[in-house]
Amino acid sequence: DIYFQNREACNKYYDAVPGVFDKVLKDIYKATGRKYGLFEYYGAKDATHVIVAMGSGADTVVQTVTRLAKEGHKVGAIKVRLYRPFSVSHFVKALPETTKTITVLDRTKECGAAYEPLALDIMSALADAGISGIKVLGGRYGLSSKEFTHDHVIAIHENATGAKPKNHFTVGIVDDITKTSL
Repeated sequence: DIYFQNREACNKYYDAVPGVFDKVLKDIYKATGRKYGLFEYYGAKDATHVIVAMGSGADTVVQTVTRLAKEGHKVGAIKVRLYRPFSVSHFVKALPETTKTITVLDRTKECGAAYEPLALDIMSALADAGISGIKVLGGRYGLSSKEFTHDHVIAIHENATGAKPKNHFTVGIVDDITKTSL
């Protein structure tokens, strides 16, 4: 009889997690000198294209985007450190105001879903923050430990900045059945 009420009663604890986690990250910085954030931005300050990733693939994205930005490309990357609960305010704060396109990389395939989980959370965050006019592209990488390289990140950037960007794409495989590969 009280299951629903109990599920809602825990909201305040989940709502507090981003603030607690952010404080812990600041304590880590004070103790070690290593700076982390819930969402960490890298790249051009005036990026029009931002790639969002988490986990091991995010390091490859950050390295490639940093190089591309130094070469003059208006590209950035957001590394997700805290996925759930998802902090809309921290994500929006990390996103450059100049962003026109976001490519979200998920390392999962949700069969039958419109998008993968991280991409859905990014779209929801933009809507919750009242941000419109940013195109969101979703792509998959690294399933079954498929390699994810700098060339893949370059292909992702070229896709997003091209005339007809492909959505629901894959990198790291040759999809000769449904033609999702970049």
